[in-house]
Amino acid sequence: MRFLFCLIGFVVFTGNTLASPDLNNYKDIEGVRIYADHAKKNVFYPTPSVPVIGTRAGNLPDASLEIYRYLGRKGTGDSGKFWVKGVLSIGIQRERGNALVKQIKKGLSKAYTVKNPRLVSMPVLQTKGKLIFADKKLEWSQGSRWSGKQITVPLDSVTSEILWDAVEAGQTLISIEMEESLSGIRKNSDNKWEEDSVPFSSTLPVKLDMAAFPSLFSKTEIGGRMARGYTGIDVFCFDFLEHLDETLYSKIVEVAIPTPGKPLVQTVTFRSDSETRTRIEFNLAKDLDIAYKVRITRVFSDGRSEAGPWEFRAGETMLDITNYRDENSNETGQPDEPDESEETEASDETNKTEQTDNRKTQ
Repeated sequence: MRFLFCLIGFVVFTGNTLASPDLNNYKDIEGVRIYADHAKKNVFYPTPSVPVIGTRAGNLPDASLEIYRYLGRKGTGDSGKFWVKGVLSIGIQRERGNALVKQIKKGLSKAYTVKNPRLVSMPVLQTKGKLIFADKKLEWSQGSRWSGKQITVPLDSVTSEILWDAVEAGQTLISIEMEESLSGIRKNSDNKWEEDSVPFSSTLPVKLDMAAFPSLFSKTEIGGRMARGYTGIDVFCFDFLEHLDETLYSKIVEVAIPTPGKPLVQTVTFRSDSETRTRIEFNLAKDLDIAYKVRITRVFSDGRSEAGPWEFRAGETMLDITNYRDENSNETGQPDEPDESEETEASDETNKTEQTDNRKTQ
């Protein structure tokens, strides 16, 4: 039994070194640093691919800026407020092309005199990322290789306007910094293998070129109205992008268009991994002077759900369902001061109540 325990302990102790990169043994081939395995002569570990801007349909760069202007309404508790919000989206690619992989293998065969070298993913202990624009910074980290492909940054009104003006002037300064901790082993002074790590950093400058790719930049007035020729509704939800409610899992939106007989209902769901904007299409033209109905159901992370009432909307071809109620504050972060007229009315009402109570007591 003691022998079996020792054998298990030996396997557990040496398991991490059975196939690990030798951090002291590497070559730079085709601009890529390649680490050799500490034991297997034909196994190699290339460092992670340097991030580059991805591409969208039509061979467009995957970097866009959308600005939304919103006029508050009584139904959302922010009547008279005018907000500007921005969404900066950047897609990242980290794949190596087949041609480069072939060149790397060819270089490894020559440098190490091996046939059929095999490339294995480099182990990554931790990844730290940072997106920087002006004085705005978005940081994230995870205990593994970063696998995300899309960075979406919410922008407040001031940053939105600054960034839009910079893009129009062709003076955009945005960068993405990545720092990864690569895991491996190396021999110590006693000539024994021990775990270690090396840093791997990269910086990606992001260019937002409005002149070359105007379709990637837009300003949208939320709450626009259209009387006829109507075929659909653009629905916006910024709750998840701005983390307005950390307990919220999803938001389900039902839109009911009145038709003869049963209303035509379309449903769309927003989650943390959803786009902030989606479109509901109806296969009919509709006079928007006739109101349509909207119902919002909130689903929470603990499984609870809250279905709101059906609400009437008239003429809105852009429907914002974001819950802005928690944002009714002034620039100091304190609740807005009540209007003097409201204070006077409240005071008068209090005096009337006190006088009535006094008469009852007497």
